[in-house]
Amino acid sequence: MQPSDTAYPRFKSRLVQSELERFYTVTDAERVYCETSTRSSTTRLGFALLLKTYQRLGYFVTSEQVPNAIAEHVASSMGEPYDRENLRLYDVSQARRKHLSVVREFLAVKPFGDDGKALMRQTFAEAALTKEDVIDIINIGIETLVRHRYELPAFDTLLREARVERIATNQALHTQIHDALGDAGRIYLDKLFVVGDDPRRVSPWNDIKQDAAKPTIDGMRDLIERYDRLTELASHTDLLKTMPVIKIKQWALEGNSLDAASMMAMVAAKRYAVTLAVIQQRLAIVIDDLCNIFCRQMKRALHSAEEALEEYLEDNQEKTDEILRRFAMLETLLNSSQSADEQLKGVRQAVTARPDLCEFSRLHAEYGGKNEFRFVWQFFKPRRAEMLRILSKLKLESTSQDASFERSLAFMLENSHRQIAWLSLNGKGNITLIDNDLDWIPEKWWKLVTGEIKRDAVPTRINRRQFEACVCLQMVRELKSGDLCVIGSDAYSDHRNELVPMEECERTRADYGEKVGLPVESEAFIEHVRTLLTEAAQQADESYQENAYFNIINGRPKLGRKNQKEIPPGFKEMDDALRRKLDSMGLSLLDVLTDTMQWIGWGKHFGPLSGHKGKLLEEDRRKILTVFAYGTGLGPTQISKNIADVSARQVSFVNQRQVTTEKLEAAISTTINAYNQFQLPRYWGDTKRAAADGTQWNLYENNLLSERHIRYGGYGGIAYYHVSDTYIALFSHFIPCGVWEAVYILDGLTKNNSDIQPDTLHGDTQAQSAPVYGLAFLLGIKLMPRIRNWKDLKWFRPSADEVYKHIDDLFTKDAIDWDLIACHLPDMLQVAQSIRAGRIQPSTILRKLGTASRKNKLYFAFRELGRVVRTIFLLEYICDDALRQVIQAAQNKCEGFNNFAQWAYFGSDTIEENVREDQLKIIKYNHLIANLMIFHNCHTMTQAFKELEAEGMKLTPELAAAFSPFRTHHANRFGKYELRERDLEPIDYGVMFQM
Repeated sequence: MQPSDTAYPRFKSRLVQSELERFYTVTDAERVYCETSTRSSTTRLGFALLLKTYQRLGYFVTSEQVPNAIAEHVASSMGEPYDRENLRLYDVSQARRKHLSVVREFLAVKPFGDDGKALMRQTFAEAALTKEDVIDIINIGIETLVRHRYELPAFDTLLREARVERIATNQALHTQIHDALGDAGRIYLDKLFVVGDDPRRVSPWNDIKQDAAKPTIDGMRDLIERYDRLTELASHTDLLKTMPVIKIKQWALEGNSLDAASMMAMVAAKRYAVTLAVIQQRLAIVIDDLCNIFCRQMKRALHSAEEALEEYLEDNQEKTDEILRRFAMLETLLNSSQSADEQLKGVRQAVTARPDLCEFSRLHAEYGGKNEFRFVWQFFKPRRAEMLRILSKLKLESTSQDASFERSLAFMLENSHRQIAWLSLNGKGNITLIDNDLDWIPEKWWKLVTGEIKRDAVPTRINRRQFEACVCLQMVRELKSGDLCVIGSDAYSDHRNELVPMEECERTRADYGEKVGLPVESEAFIEHVRTLLTEAAQQADESYQENAYFNIINGRPKLGRKNQKEIPPGFKEMDDALRRKLDSMGLSLLDVLTDTMQWIGWGKHFGPLSGHKGKLLEEDRRKILTVFAYGTGLGPTQISKNIADVSARQVSFVNQRQVTTEKLEAAISTTINAYNQFQLPRYWGDTKRAAADGTQWNLYENNLLSERHIRYGGYGGIAYYHVSDTYIALFSHFIPCGVWEAVYILDGLTKNNSDIQPDTLHGDTQAQSAPVYGLAFLLGIKLMPRIRNWKDLKWFRPSADEVYKHIDDLFTKDAIDWDLIACHLPDMLQVAQSIRAGRIQPSTILRKLGTASRKNKLYFAFRELGRVVRTIFLLEYICDDALRQVIQAAQNKCEGFNNFAQWAYFGSDTIEENVREDQLKIIKYNHLIANLMIFHNCHTMTQAFKELEAEGMKLTPELAAAFSPFRTHHANRFGKYELRERDLEPIDYGVMFQM
């Protein structure tokens, strides 16, 4: 580990003049102090160097360690001659030793003595309880020592003590669990690692870590058995309640990467802590899987019912036509001159002639002609046993005071064994229902469940079969809206427990408002938002006649297109010359990984999951081959066949034991930060903008994430990327096909830890919804997507009586409920503050805000605010042609990255992993390779442009802006694979031409 990996202060390798002037210029007060504390010119300069370097570093260095540029600048600002030999003599002089205490006194800092060591060790011990990475522990120690005005010790001292305290803390926690288990508990857990003599047998340990099977009825049975097994094993997980959450996550991460033999080789005390952490984590995953399978199976049953309804209506179309024909005949009969008796006789004969039409009309009148719920039971029945078993296993709890559905669910489960068709609401069981407990039943279900035609009738009984189907369908809505939470679950837990407490939010709300630029008091907030909407609407109305691209024709808005931006003169010649330069390099993807490893050291983030120092032979080579194997789809087996001196086991070992999604994200951030130092991307786009878009990746059918979607015509998942306007991808996620992508659009900005921090986000139609607009606004994020059906969305006025001369047809008659926004503003801000604090992910809350619910008032508040914000954006969108071009260009860059990333995944057309965590790692590996390729392209393009300028070609900012780093023509993906030792020049981030 190097000091550069931490916050330990050090000199920069390259300093610009502005930094020298800012940090190393001696002030007048400091100059006076130097003159009064020294006797000669030589010691005066040495004293000034001690002072200025300590101010920047927090520890003393000799003049030999100070870069020439700094020493020369300090000498110049002091007006003293610069002489390296005199400074070398000063370093070993008695005067320097005296000056150390003088500088400490002037800066009011203390030497790192016994008190400093005690503070450092105490800080490290406390940090080790909540941090696992040594880097994080060291950074906390540095911050504490600086805050208490202590001189920083040598980096090796910090590193050694941090490791010692981490080991001691972990051993204490392991021992606590070991002793609390007792002999019986330890023997019980050790049985998980016994394989026996049969080599084909899988150990219980490896079995409990298996991912869920195919989401079928048989898969449900297997998952329920796994739940029962894990619940039995989880009898000792209560011992983890006193353990820090970060430690439990780290133990689970390490345990998931180890097989039974490796677990048995582990120190016993640690083995039990890791085992319990994995059991607790896997149980939460299985509970989530049970909920997911339940929802997907009910969705399939409903879909089948909808298809059955369509078939039923189609099959009975002739009856419908016949009824209409007979109705017309009856009307003619009633309008005839026949007597009343003769007319009545004719009507009776017409009705009784077709009994089938009478029955069809009766059912149509009772249940509604287009009521798909009439057919749900027949598709629910084959799933019924497993669905009810799942509900009986889950520990469900209402998240509101309204527990009517919870009681209905308990009533259904209590009576699920009975065979009778109708159940009395006040029967002999332990649970009875009153009429208010059935208020949640949807209108279309009412007649089917209660037998009553009118809603205001008080039911006394319910149809058991229809009630079961109705409850199970409603359960899906309750889970998705968060009205019901599942104890022990992760995705379906009570999100309120993850929010920052309201008292803390109230204390920090004013500061939060300043950071995001919003007033946080209800009255001021409403005034601010209403003003934004009013001004946007007035601007659009006043500029309507001057807007050459926007018109309202017969009440329908129409937006014209501007001519495509012309390619700047000379682009083709420059592009051809660039192509020739790059093609002559003979580059391969392995060269890209090797070069970037040497330049920016992205592999430093990979290492043992235990946090200890790695001991791999040819460490960099193994890491490069691992990223290449998984990021291109070739896999470890093919790599071992094509590259000498490496086995498939060596490659998979690095993947399993040293790489996680978090470590991959850290490597990606390092790449982004290095890329951000180039000057060339400044001409390509704005770092404050990013775009989000997804692309399908094929998966095998038999896993929970895989889903068939008509949009993509196959089974798979969606790789969802957030791409900077400067072309580099900031974040990647892997989500199911059927999900509305807007749920995940904000995650990419909140999880992005790189130096590029956008505040404006673009996307497509799936990247937006009213609640997403509302939440993004409170987070200080401008959501500006490219919406396909923008003209069909509802536009809202600031007030119902507002009328516009030109654009009035755009707005709906509905009014914004400003009181609803004001009432729930504290609750909405609590969500936003919790997201900013890292307590909860935007996707977690948006999954619950994506489903309307009579009990979920927060959904309606976010939706109402989102309607305002979206209307403001739409008004800006129709008025500003430049904005539309920016949005289109940003989205094109994101779509271009999708193709670029899949170009790099050339070894397979399918992600062959069936474990969801491994599927996400594949996406991250590929994301890393794509970013490294973009970084390498930017470097080589920079050098090529400089060479072309030297050869006489003129590169202008307009020409530079027309290029893209998504270039693949010069890179060889196929053929012979070898890691070449390349003699590289230091990387040059500099400007290519003078502005």
